[in-house]
Amino acid sequence: MINQETVKQKRQYFHQLLLALGEERYKEVIVEAHFGVCSTKELSEKQLDILISDAKKRLGNNQQPKQDPESSKMLRMWRNKCLLVLNERGIIASPKDWSAVNQELSKKQFQWVLSPAQLASGITNHKGLYAFRKVDDLKKLFKQLCSIRDNEQIKAKELKELALKN
Repeated sequence: MINQETVKQKRQYFHQLLLALGEERYKEVIVEAHFGVCSTKELSEKQLDILISDAKKRLGNNQQPKQDPESSKMLRMWRNKCLLVLNERGIIASPKDWSAVNQELSKKQFQWVLSPAQLASGITNHKGLYAFRKVDDLKKLFKQLCSIRDNEQIKAKELKELALKN
């Protein structure tokens, strides 16, 4: 009886960790990838311990260390540049609605920001720009977005010229 209560508490704790990570909708994928079962109710106490330690590790990786003001300023500057490029492409964010930006950055071509373990478990970037926590990552994203924007502009120009010819 005590063992079942302990397992129940560990299962609840694992769910809390997933909520803190924002991965609650991927619970089935994570459990199936690790142990090949569909539900946490089918797991033993030892298996739950493994999932909990893994989630704690990921949560620890997601916690940003204290940054100096200069670094924080650089992050904001590069995030702003990325938003400007997205805006030029017609992907607009408002203070209350970031869904268009988050949806764009959840595409496969931007998943390089995730760790290999996250990619293997089927997790996608759901944090949008805030998944890019390093200035170098934001610079890389900026260049990638500029390249996409430039290619879209070239295609639009070619289509416009073609339409004018006809």
